[in-house]
Amino acid sequence: MKTRINQFLHTLNQDLYEREEVIQLALLATLAGESIFLLGPPGVAKSLIARRLKTIFKGEKSFEYLMNRFSTPDEIFGPIAISKLKNEDKYERLTDKYLPWADIVFLDEIWKAGPSIQNALLTVVNEKIYRNGAQEISIPLKGLIAASNELPAKGEGLEALWDRFIVRYLVHNISSPDNFNDFLKNSTNTKPKTIDEKIKITDKEFQEWQLKIETIKVSDETLNVINVVRHYINDYNEKIEASEEQKTLIYVSDRRWKKIVRLLKTSAFLNNRQEIDLMDCFLIAHTIWSEVEQIDVVKDFVQDAIQKHGYSLKCDLKELKEEIEDLELDVKNETKSIKHIEYFIPKVINKNRESYYEIEGSNTHAYIKKLDYENLGKTYQVVVTYDNSYYENSNWRNNYQAALKEENTISLRNEHSTQSKKYKLKVDRKKRKDTHVKRPHEAIIEKWNRQIKELHQMIDEKVKFIEDYKKNELGNLKENLFVNKELAYYVETNLNQTLTTLLNKKTGIQNIKEAYDQL
Repeated sequence: MKTRINQFLHTLNQDLYEREEVIQLALLATLAGESIFLLGPPGVAKSLIARRLKTIFKGEKSFEYLMNRFSTPDEIFGPIAISKLKNEDKYERLTDKYLPWADIVFLDEIWKAGPSIQNALLTVVNEKIYRNGAQEISIPLKGLIAASNELPAKGEGLEALWDRFIVRYLVHNISSPDNFNDFLKNSTNTKPKTIDEKIKITDKEFQEWQLKIETIKVSDETLNVINVVRHYINDYNEKIEASEEQKTLIYVSDRRWKKIVRLLKTSAFLNNRQEIDLMDCFLIAHTIWSEVEQIDVVKDFVQDAIQKHGYSLKCDLKELKEEIEDLELDVKNETKSIKHIEYFIPKVINKNRESYYEIEGSNTHAYIKKLDYENLGKTYQVVVTYDNSYYENSNWRNNYQAALKEENTISLRNEHSTQSKKYKLKVDRKKRKDTHVKRPHEAIIEKWNRQIKELHQMIDEKVKFIEDYKKNELGNLKENLFVNKELAYYVETNLNQTLTTLLNKKTGIQNIKEAYDQL
């Protein structure tokens, strides 16, 4: 299967420049039975892609039409069968060679279509059903490619049709000068390319593939990435609403998510896998934007979700972290005893933009500057203030002796006296914890050693799993037919970050052991 799809891509890309990704997405959407919208100016090969895409099917039935505001349903779905209307009174269309007959349909300037065409397209795109007169007929449509140089106008009832296009892609002109020069020199790039008849897809085969696609499993990693992206979208929308910015909210319906998952399943199936992997998840970025300015935003959402959360379930470290935290807490509780100590410090009083301590034992409130008190030993004078007035009283401004003989006291000596008098300072009561380290009982240490051995074993198993996964799976991840292999960097980064976390945890465990071994 993968070799065959690769042949398709190789042929479809011949003589085209910088169109690899859009052809990959168009082929993927078609084989998923979904539709793709191409946004871009005229002349960037949008119609050429559709014409080439039809060549992968046997019979090559295609329909192409350039819409305008005067387009009628007759031009898209076929003219009215006059004979049936006249003879049988039945209103039916002759659909041969028109849209209901085709495998591949290309509708250019789709937003110019009138309401009658748009309404008919809703069931055509979503259910592959066309109502022809009184009967509903199943149509063979495999892929519808729509194009325009603008997005659907708001407020004109185009939202439902716009939502039908699961893949959306912005097509630019050729950017590389070398590619542009080659393009100018190449005279064959508009000619249809030939695909070997032996590998073309039959109707029966296509239908069988649709059934097999449904059997592809959705991995836990895929579900996790989708839920992270949804979370990012919710945060983005909330910020826009809170800031009242003139930006469009990102809206992805449940139905759309279901179809996105089918697209990812198709990618897995065509890559010969039975389960969606993280590389398939990069395709989500092409399915959830609705404005050009959202393209880079959603791309970052998807890349970030894969890089940071891709393997968070496969390499779940929650249990390991909890066990290490429990061990660390147990060691802390068993090796440390905490004693609550009560102590007193001078009470600070703010007066006149200065900080003071109050002296006890006088009828009049007396204060000394906090700074003076702290500088005792460096100076031999102190200024005492009474109440709210500031004095340099000679009876108090004296040399003093043994000013800090005891905690929270001050000794003052009058200049007329040889005796010092001790005064207490008013204090605040405080509490502190004093921690004492002790060695626990040997039985407890043996238990810890067993726990550490088990934790080391758990880490070693996880490290081996990641290293084996990188060795055996990363190479395959890079070979996805529809995703640039350079994006595997984000997948590998997630594994490397997890690996680094595990090794850091192992070092942390060893530090815990060394801490109690040294007691």
